[in-house]
Amino acid sequence: MESYFVMRTVLNWLREPRQLNRMLAITLRILAALIVPFSLVTFFRAGKLIFDLPASGILGGIVFQMFFVLAIYAVVHGLYIRARDIDALTGGEYNMFPLAAILVRAAGEAIAAFISLMAVGGGVYVWFTGKGVGTILTPPPKFMPLFGDTTFMGGIEFMVGGVLSAILVVVITYLAAEGLELLTEVAGRLQASRRTPGESSEPKLSSEPGVRLRSGTGS
Repeated sequence: MESYFVMRTVLNWLREPRQLNRMLAITLRILAALIVPFSLVTFFRAGKLIFDLPASGILGGIVFQMFFVLAIYAVVHGLYIRARDIDALTGGEYNMFPLAAILVRAAGEAIAAFISLMAVGGGVYVWFTGKGVGTILTPPPKFMPLFGDTTFMGGIEFMVGGVLSAILVVVITYLAAEGLELLTEVAGRLQASRRTPGESSEPKLSSEPGVRLRSGTGS
C-alpha cells in the first residue's frame, strides 16, 4: 500500500544532507530571481513620481533610483553567492548548523546591503526634494528604519542612521552565525569523543633510559 504514496520517498530523500542542501540552494536562487521583477514594480512606480517633482527635485529622484538599482543588485548577487556556499557544504552528520549559519549570514547581508544603499540614496533624495523617502518608496520595507526629517540635517541623519543600522544587522547576524558554527564544532567533538575508545587505567611503563620501575616495599 505504501508504494502508492510518495511521502516515504520524499522523507528518505530529505534524509540525505546533500539533497536538502541542494534544494535550499535552488530555493535561494529562485528567491533571488523573484526579487528582480517585484522590484521593478517599485522602480517604475517611483519613476512616475519622480517626473511629477519640480526640476530641482528630479535629480534627487534619479540618484535615488540609481541607488535602488544598486541595492537590488547587491541583494540578488549576495544571495547567489550564499546559494553557492550552500552547494559547497559537505553534508556531514551535523548539517543543519552550518546550513543555518549560511542562511543567517545571507539574510543579514541582504538586509544590510539594502538598508545602507537606500540610506545614502534616500538622504540625497531628501536634500533635493525636501520630502521623506516614504513619498517615493511606498510602502517602505518594515525592516528599514527611518531617521530624521525632511531638512538637510534630516537627510544626513537618514544616511548615518541607515548605515549604522546596516552595520548593527551585520554584527548581530554574523554573531548568530558564528554561534551556530561553534555548536557544530562542539557537536563534532562530542561525537568524536564518544567514538574514541577509553584509555586504560593501568600505569604505563616508562620507556626512557635510566628510569626503572620500583617493585616491592623495600629499597
